[in-house]
Amino acid sequence: MREELLEKIIMETVDIPSLPQVAMKVLHLMNDDYSSINELEKIIANDQAFSTRILRIANSPYYGRGRSIDTISTAIILVGFNTMKNLVVAASLKDIHRKFGLFEQKLWEHSLGVSIAAPILAAETKMVVPEEAMVAGLIHDVGKTVLNNSVPDKYSLVIEKVYEEGAAFMEVENEMLGFNHCNVGGLIARKWKIPKNLETVIEYHHAETFPDFEDNNYEALCQIVQIADAMCLGLGIGMERNITPADIGIDRIGLSEKKFDELKEKVQKIYTEQRSKLLE
Repeated sequence: MREELLEKIIMETVDIPSLPQVAMKVLHLMNDDYSSINELEKIIANDQAFSTRILRIANSPYYGRGRSIDTISTAIILVGFNTMKNLVVAASLKDIHRKFGLFEQKLWEHSLGVSIAAPILAAETKMVVPEEAMVAGLIHDVGKTVLNNSVPDKYSLVIEKVYEEGAAFMEVENEMLGFNHCNVGGLIARKWKIPKNLETVIEYHHAETFPDFEDNNYEALCQIVQIADAMCLGLGIGMERNITPADIGIDRIGLSEKKFDELKEKVQKIYTEQRSKLLE
């Protein structure tokens, strides 16, 4: 009952956007058992900005596998149909920004940082597939983007309080709005019918306890993104908070402080090297 009430409040307050047109077409096609690579390539290639973004993500260290991917058809063959679904959703994110100022820039940088940290943690712990963690990291904060677009006056007060007091977004959102970016993100994910693994991360990446998910992999993916998120906040990638390894709970994924510090250095190095290329 509480979930229904919460959804009603969110729907009355927040303008939930549609998934960008090209992404809707691609996801619809990919759910069609009779669709072909040629059809998929044609839809993506018709939108130059979108296809450029897809190729940039496909050429990240976690997809590129040491070779340059320069066409959409090569990307589809190398990363596979299912992974391409995730890439399509991730590449659509920039299109839902209605404005792009300092906060939007920091939010985008933070999401990129988490998309670098999450697969590094996934590869180290072998808890989830790194490619899956990469896209989950990129899309985890979509609820913040939608809140910032939809209720900008209210959300600017949330952002102000977060920065002035060093508080967590979740706490301030719940206090000032009556719901948070995870609630909003979960609703968006269901409306967009995006893959369930991504929906779960968007809705539960700040959860202290998890419900019984239909797939055990979902909880592991949430934990990886939680820790990647906290790592990037601690590094000041996009956004910043004073966070210690003990606060993060790195023991949940079997990491020592020494190993965590090593991985943190690796994330910082890759982010610094790739930042300008990824932010184009």
